[in-house]
Amino acid sequence: MRREKESSQQPRPVFNILSTKEPVRTNATDWSIKTRARTALTEALARRYSAPPYLILFVSSQCWMHCSHCWFSEDWKEAHHKRPLLTFDQFSRLAESCRLHFVSFTGGEAFRRDDIVELITMMRRKSRITRYQIPTSGYMPEMIELKARQLLERNPSTPFRVDVSLDGTAATHDQIRRVKGGWELAVETIKRLNALKPKYAHFDVGVITTVSHRNQHQMDEVASTIRSFHPGEWMINIARGTVRDPKAIEVDVANYRRAADLADSAVRTGLSEGHGGGILGPLLSAKNAVRRRIIADTVEGRREGGGCAAGSLGGVIYADGAVHACELLDDELGNLHDFDYDLQAIWHGDAATRLRRRIQESRCQCTQECFLSVSMLIQPAAIASMAGELIKRGASSALRKFQ
Repeated sequence: MRREKESSQQPRPVFNILSTKEPVRTNATDWSIKTRARTALTEALARRYSAPPYLILFVSSQCWMHCSHCWFSEDWKEAHHKRPLLTFDQFSRLAESCRLHFVSFTGGEAFRRDDIVELITMMRRKSRITRYQIPTSGYMPEMIELKARQLLERNPSTPFRVDVSLDGTAATHDQIRRVKGGWELAVETIKRLNALKPKYAHFDVGVITTVSHRNQHQMDEVASTIRSFHPGEWMINIARGTVRDPKAIEVDVANYRRAADLADSAVRTGLSEGHGGGILGPLLSAKNAVRRRIIADTVEGRREGGGCAAGSLGGVIYADGAVHACELLDDELGNLHDFDYDLQAIWHGDAATRLRRRIQESRCQCTQECFLSVSMLIQPAAIASMAGELIKRGASSALRKFQ
């Protein structure tokens, strides 16, 4: 969605506009001292860890949905999945090769795996995972609740979160996801999972809405509806990249900002509990609020690229064993099938080193929420903004207690 020439009443963008149609933007090679420092920092961080501290791990290539805003389409899989999908034993060898910290088990739909409980429990034990999450469409409430309960009981000291997608009012949600009755099933799943929280202190539930062309004008109604049955965090994503329905990414950033304001206001005023990540919950809620502002500024072209931690603090492994720095760069760092399922060998390899350098030199930037989160950890301005947001929310909470 290219913007037309700014009117005289609107401030001109400081930097090139990043359209939601463009999943990632790179700029001319930058050899500045700042870029060299970022290159040295990200390389040092990559060498410090045997694997990305934040890993998106595709454990399934199948989903119950066919969402219009999703990039993980049949066309994408046909073009990119060239190797056999990893087996349970191969995931086990991967887990033995490295120390993992925060893992997002995704797909497709991770809950579709019959052995997802055994797989996650095995990987948590062998690679000493310290936190994990599963995003889901919530299409099978009873089964998802059962597997979530089993995971909680088998991994009693490891923080676990399930994020359920809810993309509009009932009719809009089902139209976007192209499955009749999907909204009611997702709501039931959210309610079932929230009922588990009092029994398991290490469990949290989130709701994610992806703002797209079809639902962008419904954010007030969506926010009100979610608050009526979900006390926890409401996450806001934005459609991007090459998706099933090209029109889905035509989003007015003002509508995204509106959703972000609603989510932030609910936490500040106590209408929402925010992120339930234990002692880190308030910090994670503050991080998400700052991240939403960064995304909006990036789309509007008001933010300089650079300082991305993809390839150092964050990475992706697809279901066929392909290792990538992030979801938006096609550069493959290597395939686990070719490296005896040793992630460290790929992460410290020449291809990974070259890509980390190129990410910094090209000042790569995008709106991918997960990789923005880890990148914020090495960006002083973002850290300062998170600290300010945390202080502001703490003050608001204290004032409410005395009112």
